[in-house]
Amino acid sequence: MNRTKKFLALAGILLMGSWAHATTNKYRLTLRDDPSTTIVIGWNQVSGSGATVYYGPTDLGTNWSAYPNSKTPDRTVSDKGMTNTFARITGLQPNTNYYFVIKDSEGNSARYWFRTCPNTPSERLSFIAGGDSRNNATPRRNANKLVAKLKPHAVLFGGDMTDGGSNSEWGEWFDDWQLTIASDGRMFPIVATRGNHESSNSIIYNLFDVPSSEVYYALTFGGSLIRTYTLNTETSITGTQTNWLVNDLQASSGITWKTAQYHKPMRPHTSSKSEGNTQYSSWAQPFYDYGVRLVVECDAHTVKTTWPVMPSTGGGSDEGFIQENTNGTVYAGEGCWGAPLRTNNDDKTWTRNSGMFNQFKWVFVDQQKIEMRTINVDNADQVGSVSNNDPFTIPSNLNIWNPSNGSVITIMGGNTPPICNVTSPSTGTDYSSLQAITINVSASDADGSVTQVEFFVNGSSVGTDAPSPYSRSWTFPDWGSYALTAVATDDDGATTTSNTVYITATAPGSGECISIQADFNNFESGWGIWNDGGSDCARVSNSTYANSGSYSLQLRDNSSSSYSNTDVIDLSSFEEVTVSFSYMCNSMDNSNEDFWLQISTNGGSSYTTVEEWNLNDEFVNNQRYNDAVTIQGPFPSNVRFRFVCDASGNSDWVYIDDIDITGCSSGPVKHLVINDGSFGDTAADGIDEEDMEDIVVYPNPFSEKFTVDVSQVEGSGEISVYNIEGKLVYRKAVTGGQPVTDVHPGELPSGVYYLVVKFGNLTASHKLLKY
Repeated sequence: MNRTKKFLALAGILLMGSWAHATTNKYRLTLRDDPSTTIVIGWNQVSGSGATVYYGPTDLGTNWSAYPNSKTPDRTVSDKGMTNTFARITGLQPNTNYYFVIKDSEGNSARYWFRTCPNTPSERLSFIAGGDSRNNATPRRNANKLVAKLKPHAVLFGGDMTDGGSNSEWGEWFDDWQLTIASDGRMFPIVATRGNHESSNSIIYNLFDVPSSEVYYALTFGGSLIRTYTLNTETSITGTQTNWLVNDLQASSGITWKTAQYHKPMRPHTSSKSEGNTQYSSWAQPFYDYGVRLVVECDAHTVKTTWPVMPSTGGGSDEGFIQENTNGTVYAGEGCWGAPLRTNNDDKTWTRNSGMFNQFKWVFVDQQKIEMRTINVDNADQVGSVSNNDPFTIPSNLNIWNPSNGSVITIMGGNTPPICNVTSPSTGTDYSSLQAITINVSASDADGSVTQVEFFVNGSSVGTDAPSPYSRSWTFPDWGSYALTAVATDDDGATTTSNTVYITATAPGSGECISIQADFNNFESGWGIWNDGGSDCARVSNSTYANSGSYSLQLRDNSSSSYSNTDVIDLSSFEEVTVSFSYMCNSMDNSNEDFWLQISTNGGSSYTTVEEWNLNDEFVNNQRYNDAVTIQGPFPSNVRFRFVCDASGNSDWVYIDDIDITGCSSGPVKHLVINDGSFGDTAADGIDEEDMEDIVVYPNPFSEKFTVDVSQVEGSGEISVYNIEGKLVYRKAVTGGQPVTDVHPGELPSGVYYLVVKFGNLTASHKLLKY
């Protein structure tokens, strides 16, 4: 046995051993919706119960309880000997790393991560496209390893994953698919197609949770950069499927590029395969008419690329196509991810090149062009890896096919999109009044003219302008943070979204403040300052509903006892108070069922509702949420808070945990008094408020990292970074007496964040801007 075989055998033994003790395995990422804001995390649930995905934009390792978000499965289906489990995660930020752990009653998975796609067409994208892996393990594994090394935004897989479709074959296929996971745990989504070796649509639907049970669908990547059509040659092509395709193509005129993938080719390049006349007669003309410039086919188990072609039976045509270099469609393929190879013995006059080897296509897409390379996968172990931040530089030893007509197929767009940039104000500008400002934009078009520029604030249009110079007056409606963008449109209808500029309006006197935690309770040791409201209020032990530990506050129904309130708290020192907490609802069954946070400023004689959470507006059942409510002062010395359940029965519950009440003041902070008993000093030994006020953060705004100068503070503390929604994205233990340099909170999206520096019971907060 040679060294490579020994290594593979040992790796297989180790992997099998780890899976034998795992409760989840056979991990996969898929897509159902916008790749910039959603993902589907799939796995096989071997045993255990209560599986939950814990995730967030900061790498917290396998410490699942530290992640700020969680998601329970949306769909579980038994098929091919697996319990296929899918958590559909939404509300993500574009072009952002997310780290996750799957936790169930028996343990947790390793930490994995993924990166959402950009949502602007100015960002370049990378794809791998191919199919027909079947049961040839060596080339299949080689191709999978190259996915991990080339790190595409998505893998377009053209079907025929296995040969016979047995449970054992599918189990082995998913075991091999784990080789697409990079060494740092990064995973890449698969866009799955049905092939003729998948005996029914349900196989693809059940194993990959694709958007359509009919297994034809479309996904748009990069905002408006590229729309990819996944079609199904193994079901009825004419009628409903083709009507859907044509209607969607017509509705997608604003997309820069359109591509398609499906299994059986129109014109296979091996003579043993019959012509795909139905797909030719149904799809070739719409592809040409509506600008589908690249099609990836499979099934024939050979290698081919074509010149750009259009449907034609006239002079010079061959098998229904003729070369058309301006707007024609390039057809590529045809399989070879591991299926038995076939001879390339059926070239056409419009064939660019053909061959016979194990391969897939590596595709780069930007606004000006598509670049496609054919990758021979046989030397996967010798190939280097691209970096996570640059998937476009060719790695060492990558075997790129270089036939007679060249190694790179370049498809140029018919129109160069305009250039658009917000030139003023600049990111980080802070205004001290709710004033009118002028937003200025520069826009130009290399091959035409700009017809208009539309201005957006926080994603909402605030008007248009034309011709140049492009500007728009806008007035701050309220204090807070705002994101400015613009979209330029040229005379051919192409659009470009500008850079994002982040600005703020801060009320005078509302700058940095000293904050102090008035109370925190996770209910592990008792009620604390919270009180039992009666029969419809309880402190319960159930780790499913607790955010930390086992205990949480349970409220139900809408009776006179469906509440829990605090003791009296003296908050007279504070200008504002924030109540943050974690919650999960169960069995709320109509939109009138909700729960409230209320405040009393007269010791509990009366209460005012400050926020409410409604079913389907703020929450859905059995999903964890972390929320925070900030209440502006002034406050008296006899404040009470209470949570109230407004449901309809004893089987409608809200579980509340980790309630944190924090006050903030820009002036001197007094001792807190709760129930006339001293809550605690405002500082640890050797630390006073002046020390905390001397903490300096720079640079601000920051790009990747910043420094926190705590040289005037003694002792041990910690720094935390929260996003604008109040979710923790970074935490680090620090030691006073020296600056903390190179604070690198990860690849966060641009925007407003809050830095909290805590020493003892004293806390200082700073607003950060990341650009």
